[in-house]
Amino acid sequence: MLSAPLQTSCPRRLIALSDSSAAVARATEWIRGLASEGGVAWFGTRIPPGVDGVQPAQAAHWLGRELDALVFETGRDLPADALAIAAGLLRGGGVFLLLVGSPAPTPFAHRLQRFLQEDIVEWPDADVALPAPRPIRRGGRLRLNAGQARVFREVVELPARDEGSSVVITAPRGRGKSTLLGALVGHWQTLGDFDLRVTAPNPAAIQPLLAGWVSPSGPQRRRGRGISDVYVAPAQLLADRARPDLLVVDEAAALPVHRLLALAQVAPRVVFATTTAGFEGSGRGFRLRFLEALRQRGHRLREFRLERPVRWPANDPLEDWINRLFLLDAEAEPAVSGRQPAGRMRWVSGDRLERDERRLAAVVGLLSDAHYRTRPSDLQRWLDGPGWHVGLLEPVGGGPLLGVVLARSEPGLDPVLARAVWRGERRPPGHFLPCVLAGHGSLDAARRPALRVARIAVHPQWQRRGLGTRMLRAVQHFARRQGFAMVGASFGARPDLLRFWNAAGFRTLRIGFQRETTSGLHAAVVLRGLDARARDELRLLRGQVAVDWPIWRGGPLRALESGTASAVQQDLPAPQWHGALADAESILGFADAGRPFELALPALFRWLEADAGVLDRLPVRDAHLLAAALRDLRDWPELSILAGESGRAGVIRALRRAVRVVLQSGLSSASQRA
Repeated sequence: MLSAPLQTSCPRRLIALSDSSAAVARATEWIRGLASEGGVAWFGTRIPPGVDGVQPAQAAHWLGRELDALVFETGRDLPADALAIAAGLLRGGGVFLLLVGSPAPTPFAHRLQRFLQEDIVEWPDADVALPAPRPIRRGGRLRLNAGQARVFREVVELPARDEGSSVVITAPRGRGKSTLLGALVGHWQTLGDFDLRVTAPNPAAIQPLLAGWVSPSGPQRRRGRGISDVYVAPAQLLADRARPDLLVVDEAAALPVHRLLALAQVAPRVVFATTTAGFEGSGRGFRLRFLEALRQRGHRLREFRLERPVRWPANDPLEDWINRLFLLDAEAEPAVSGRQPAGRMRWVSGDRLERDERRLAAVVGLLSDAHYRTRPSDLQRWLDGPGWHVGLLEPVGGGPLLGVVLARSEPGLDPVLARAVWRGERRPPGHFLPCVLAGHGSLDAARRPALRVARIAVHPQWQRRGLGTRMLRAVQHFARRQGFAMVGASFGARPDLLRFWNAAGFRTLRIGFQRETTSGLHAAVVLRGLDARARDELRLLRGQVAVDWPIWRGGPLRALESGTASAVQQDLPAPQWHGALADAESILGFADAGRPFELALPALFRWLEADAGVLDRLPVRDAHLLAAALRDLRDWPELSILAGESGRAGVIRALRRAVRVVLQSGLSSASQRA
């Protein structure tokens, strides 16, 4: 199984046609002519009958497939993530045909046009036949190349190692990670009385592993179960409290950190495998945060990385083109040794930044390292998105970039929209901070524009020297000049990050009630008012948050890390209740509109606490549900059982009905007394 290397395949070809009815007909005839042999697809909105295809927004559903030829429509607004996905599906010797539309005049569109003029991109004349793919078919069982075989030999003995051992396997896309995992799992399945489990973000994520399973052979091998028999969803694995002998976690970077840390406790030996670059994004957060957290918890880690491609040849021109187009391999520039240089802040537009390739790569490298995941579409969004501002902290005498901040203008909400956001009926994109303010009841503050810091990064060599705080001061000066009322940010809440932002004068307003899927943390929202009016509005709002905080902490935020909760508590001001009328309005908004449960919960809690007769106006089952949710602050699984509902949405509907019944009965009683 390990001795025969894979044969090196031919380079992939990139063909481009200017999108037109004639070009579509030409591409259709070409792809249909290849469809009988399989391995072809069309990515776009004009999929010909009889040809497999997918809309760009659904491209991730095709993960695990391998193609020899495909047509991709760039459209007017390039679907960047889908393009990176499609390129990763094409085997060596395959042909990637781009139908190039007329793009909008944006910085990233200019970048794409420049890349389309490179030598790798072939623009065949109308009378020239489109090329056929030249794939090399793999015969018989899959084989491991030298790099895969080396890792196999190192990892295959993991079941015999001491408990507490973990293996980490990382690889860029196309390096045969799934084939290697299939070989390992196939071998471990022959070990007889050995409990093995495989998990991943979803069942589709292990399809490449299924395809890569190298079945053991030989008269001494005992027949094991199929891989599909050992897959368990992460949530089920944790809920069942199973303890297998060995756990394999595939595409680990797509799971939130808190879930990965929980999975690390499931088995005495764990293999974490993930793709670290490509359509999923950089995956650097997996390395920078999760692995560091594992080490801090005492796990013994052995790390392996696959470098040699197996799906296409080394130095494949299409892979290089995609990586450079989206700067997937960008890293921070090497810093010059010596004293920290003096720096100055400069704000640049996306158009100007796109024309400076070296500086753009340095910006993307810093931002990628500072964030859990960076997707190909992020570069496109930063360059083209309306209202984005890029601040560069550059050394005065020239040299590597010291830091970068990415901020976005967020217009205020008009009064009608602000009220709709408060009621839970609207959530307009591009207005994150105004929506947070409106949701917490500060409708006046929500009407004023805010500047949101989306990312901030300091060069690794110059961190913890005050540069981040200096950049935040520059952001505030910039925001004042531009007429913003507030500056704010949202990030995965950790004690050190909260302390950093609080020390810079930003006050904690909110902790998200669910964990983020990327960081695995609850999201913190911090704000700073830039004028007296904004500071007063924020002070009043935070006073009410301080009143509500103990209720949230005892209920939806009960699992919040104690260090984070302590940092929030220390930053909150003295409680300042907004009064019974504000509570009544929130209760009515929950009962009669779509006001989110968690935002209405403190008012509902105080209502039930103040009026013991509320529960007497309900049937027994509804009274038990209301008491459990509002007084006892029970969690959703228990509430689902009490409500006879299958999930959170059904429970909330039942709670709204019960509150509505109580309010209507109260009005009826008052009317009768009158």
